[in-house]
Amino acid sequence: MPLWDIIPIITRSGIPKEDGVCGMTKINVLDEFTANQIAAGEVVERPASVVKELIENALDAGAGRIVAELENGGFTAITVSDDGMGMVEEDLILALSRHATSKINSAADLSCVTTLGFRGEALPSIAAVSKMHITTRTRDILTGSILEAEAGKIISVSPAGCPPGTTVTVKDLFFNTPARRKSMKSTSTEGASCGDIISHLALARPEVSFELRAKGRRVFNSPGTGNLLDAVTAVYGAKLGREMISVNAGTKTIAVRGLLGKPALNRSTRSHITIIINGRYVRCPAVSTAVEEAYRTFLPQGRRPVVVISLSISPELLDVNVHPTKLEVRLLEEERVSGLVIDIVRNTLKNNNIIPSSLHKNSEKIVSLPDNARKTLPIEPEQAKINFEEAYYSPVDSVKNGNTGKLPVDLNQLHDSGFQERGNLGTAGEEKAEYSGGDKLLPELSVIAQLPPTYILAGGAEGLYIIDQHAAHERILYEEFLDGFKEVSGQYLLIPVTLELDYREAAILTDKIVWLNSGGFIIEHFGGNTFLLRGVPSCFPAGYEKELFLDILDYIKERGTGVSRIEVFDRLASSIACRNAIKAGEKLSRPSMDALLKRLARTENPYTCPHGRPTIIHLSYRDLEARFGR
Repeated sequence: MPLWDIIPIITRSGIPKEDGVCGMTKINVLDEFTANQIAAGEVVERPASVVKELIENALDAGAGRIVAELENGGFTAITVSDDGMGMVEEDLILALSRHATSKINSAADLSCVTTLGFRGEALPSIAAVSKMHITTRTRDILTGSILEAEAGKIISVSPAGCPPGTTVTVKDLFFNTPARRKSMKSTSTEGASCGDIISHLALARPEVSFELRAKGRRVFNSPGTGNLLDAVTAVYGAKLGREMISVNAGTKTIAVRGLLGKPALNRSTRSHITIIINGRYVRCPAVSTAVEEAYRTFLPQGRRPVVVISLSISPELLDVNVHPTKLEVRLLEEERVSGLVIDIVRNTLKNNNIIPSSLHKNSEKIVSLPDNARKTLPIEPEQAKINFEEAYYSPVDSVKNGNTGKLPVDLNQLHDSGFQERGNLGTAGEEKAEYSGGDKLLPELSVIAQLPPTYILAGGAEGLYIIDQHAAHERILYEEFLDGFKEVSGQYLLIPVTLELDYREAAILTDKIVWLNSGGFIIEHFGGNTFLLRGVPSCFPAGYEKELFLDILDYIKERGTGVSRIEVFDRLASSIACRNAIKAGEKLSRPSMDALLKRLARTENPYTCPHGRPTIIHLSYRDLEARFGR
């Protein structure tokens, strides 16, 4: 049938078939109830989602104190009260309409959102799957309002006596969506998720006091002093708070602030990496990955740091409208921000004392802090309110005030005839062995002896220091090789190395050949998948050219062709250092140990090897006294 014959018989109720008979329409406009149910499925995943949305509304309302109370893990009831600006009755009614918001006026505002909420979906979505009560009053009127709603429908609105602010109570969550209710975990698990959300929001907004109540008792409280260290202490406990390093740096457009855990506070998961952007707790893979990269040579493989890092970025460089729950954001200059975070975090770790201590479990745990942290630590251990999980505690440096004498036992006689003597690692002579980096990262140390099979014992003003000779030498070589790569000068090999590659390796090398040439490699295509390696960077160890170059190709293949040259050379330097460092079981002469400590003190990070293992630990005089019962 010709098109002009079909058009006249098209109606609103059907789609024409070839014989001219209309069928049923396939596109329907959903009713409001169904649309709200779908929106609720996106926004309200579990009780913790309700807690997050209600608290963010309270923060946008200017609240200085927020109290959340849970019944039965949030399934029976969730109540969030705040002392914010409150609402008048007209706004209260509008608040349950979809896409009704006080936070933006037009699409143009989406490019510079500064509030936590702006979609206007939270309250109507929550109301669609619960029984909701809202009590609210503004400060400039004497009488407030109370609204009751069920399954998204307003049942009543009436005057009420109440304090300024807003209290939202959500009862019988998912009562009309039994399938969603059955998919929830246990009440304890869901309650813990609510606590996790509140703790992260407390870290994001340390100027606001948060309180969580469950079963009629207070289980969490943050002081709301505006000091991030206070909030960290409230969430994780005073012991962990004392081992955090303050960071505050950035550029004109990006500021990076927060607290960095010393490497001893590492975890097996990323759960303790808290990312805050413009006061919003978010998941941002780019920043999380940058933090992990900054810690890479400070932590053992597979371990993650404890970090609370807050970024202040121009709203125009941030897209917060990528997910209904607003928990994920997208950086518009991701590479620039990531690079800045890596540099700032890594430099902060390098410029602070992060030597781990070994304390006896029964000794008094006295910790020393950087001066700036000591001045701002407001809460003593017994004042910490709660830990949502028991924080891992690895004590830090202890100080024996006034005791600068030598150890009472002469350990110079320790020896092992099975050791293999190794020549001097440098020119130390017979001068007094005192070591300190230019920036005083290491204390002044004096070699006492070598403890078989791999440790150097050294004394200092604050006690005994034990150095892992392999890890220390590995750190030294790693940084020396990195410095060599920076010069990007290549040297020709006496005999070129033939590289017979598979198709993928040849493709990678072809794509990266100019990139590698600029890094000091001299490579020539010999035909097909065969290449000649004619030259390598001047710092390359002789005899390992082919093996290490193939390692580079393997690493690029694993990480993707977008990997940076700095990252590749960093991995290469780590591999070279490990191969060439002193091994366990090698005996060192006194001048060799002297030289090793001198070179370690000159490194940028003398505390860990490239793989994150400690190079040095500290046993203070107080620790020794505790062990001897003095």
